[in-house]
Amino acid sequence: MKITLEEIKKTAKQAKIAITEDEAALYTKQLSAVLNWVEELQSIDTSSISEDEAKLSAPFREDKAFQNSAAAQIKAAFNDSQDNYLKVKKVL
Repeated sequence: MKITLEEIKKTAKQAKIAITEDEAALYTKQLSAVLNWVEELQSIDTSSISEDEAKLSAPFREDKAFQNSAAAQIKAAFNDSQDNYLKVKKVL
């Protein structure tokens, strides 16, 4: 799928992002390459693959809780805390 330079410029304008002509040309090339790759992936016939085969086969590690030795130092650096939460000034 080919993305045009005008589409990149229009999208940047809608997103209120200032880009140069060189950046627009680069993004046009990069985005077109990504969309071409997606089209290539969509053309692959996966009808012979069952759902069980498609599931991730990577081993998962067990989640283990651990104590962070820096937690006490971080908490000590704050003036105010409540219920194990650190209070910070409001940011507007």
